[in-house]
Amino acid sequence: MRTGFSRTFLFMLAGPLIWAAHLLFIYSVHGTVCARPAWHGAWAGIPAPLVILVAGLLALATMAAVYLRLHKHMPRVATARFIPWLAGALNLLSAVAIVWESLAVLLVPACG
Repeated sequence: MRTGFSRTFLFMLAGPLIWAAHLLFIYSVHGTVCARPAWHGAWAGIPAPLVILVAGLLALATMAAVYLRLHKHMPRVATARFIPWLAGALNLLSAVAIVWESLAVLLVPACG
């Protein structure tokens, strides 16, 4: 199956892109909650830590789904397994970052 450069490039960078979107989202939620004293502990009626933990789980699930769906459809290069291996390694590194960011919700007091 032929795949274009942009599809292969996005496959390789899916993990870091999802991590960046997750980081932007959780910092936005946290900043909004801390800037509004009336919203301490809840954002849109849902506790802020729960919003951040669910966002982390969704980010991890999205990374896994993208990798599992596309890793067999990558172009054959001189080393056929390099692109899927690189994408998997970047996904794993991004998953560690997402877990690390999400654990802070449980360990550090918000707006301190």
